[in-house]
Amino acid sequence: MNKHESLILTNATITDGFSFLIENGAVEIENDRITQIGKCNDLQNPDVETIDLQGRLALPGLLNPHHHLYSALATGLAPIGPIENFTQILGNLWWHLDQKLDEESIYYSAVHGLLQSVKYGVTTIFDHHASMNGVSGSLAIIEKAFRKVGLKGLLCHEISDRMGESAVQAQVDENMEFWAAHRQDSHVQGLLGLHANFTLSENTLVSIQKQKPAELPIHIHCGEDCADYQYCIDHGYAGPVDRLNEFGLLSGESFLAHCIHLSEKDYELIREIQPVVISNPESNANNNVGVMDIAKIEKYILGTDGMTGNILGTMRSHFLQRNGKIDQPLDILFRYPAEIVQRFFPDAGALEIGRRADLAITDYIPVTDINLDNLFYHLIFGVQGQPMYMTIADGKILYQGGEFKNFYEYETLNQIKHVADKLHRKYYE
Repeated sequence: MNKHESLILTNATITDGFSFLIENGAVEIENDRITQIGKCNDLQNPDVETIDLQGRLALPGLLNPHHHLYSALATGLAPIGPIENFTQILGNLWWHLDQKLDEESIYYSAVHGLLQSVKYGVTTIFDHHASMNGVSGSLAIIEKAFRKVGLKGLLCHEISDRMGESAVQAQVDENMEFWAAHRQDSHVQGLLGLHANFTLSENTLVSIQKQKPAELPIHIHCGEDCADYQYCIDHGYAGPVDRLNEFGLLSGESFLAHCIHLSEKDYELIREIQPVVISNPESNANNNVGVMDIAKIEKYILGTDGMTGNILGTMRSHFLQRNGKIDQPLDILFRYPAEIVQRFFPDAGALEIGRRADLAITDYIPVTDINLDNLFYHLIFGVQGQPMYMTIADGKILYQGGEFKNFYEYETLNQIKHVADKLHRKYYE
């Protein structure tokens, strides 16, 4: 749709994932807003373009709260050394890769990862970036990709001592300057990216504590591997959450990814302060770091940690790994993400009249009874993590019927392939 156009999506099963489900439903969109939601018969207008969804299931646009778009061109790369434990995986693959990124590969990695996300109905992404030999200006490059593709996002560059403590300030500055310049932006904003406790010295955390504004949230890998936990214990803390709290970095706005290797005090702090906890089940399995104890963490959401752009597929993996035992799965997929998106983009985040029109139209037509009580099982066993039929962000159709609306996919893939070839050659140099 172009500006000032209207659209009616009709003949769909429509749900926000937690409070309503309408069969034979329709949604009216004007400009970037949802203006009506109701039954097909009540939303007919011959003067408005209408798309018949033929009974497909329509969902809110999905959130991926922990992604690494810089890894999108890594497929096929072999580690440069042993990967027998987590720290070796980092050092001999991901840290080696991110030091090879330049402006071109940062941009096209982001474009590729964003397009893959669009295919799976994701309309908002919180990206955790690293390009240690190209820190300054890197977030602006990723921002350009977000605006080109048409998604909303929160961006940060991870801060880490692994390039030496003298390099840390440039990483801090990149986060701070981007955040300050985008605080009121309606599409892209910033966070303070931290890699993990075990790559942040006491001196570095003191410096960050002094510089970080109270209202700037952190986004960190927390207790992903036992090495992170042990580092904190060795430095006199009860665990990785406790260490963040002791440095004044923990709040209800913090984003803590993984949260696998934690102490009882860490769990107590999470219950008391209620940061956003993000489980990444497919990445955890791939890196063999363990699983989050969902019995001790009452509220969490799902991210992909760079493994994929497919959040519904990630939930399917999570469900199967847990032998089908997950409390409040629809809240994890829809209610909690809606709350979090609205912290930064108050007019977005939910399939609701008056909010921005972000929708994921599955390529799935229910043939059995569907309601809120069994919706999750339709998602897991019906949708099955397959690509969407249509993805709409801010009222614009980005993807429909296997085609991107603003990209010539094969031409774009050829550009991406050219950049990936150069990046892979640099990786092995």
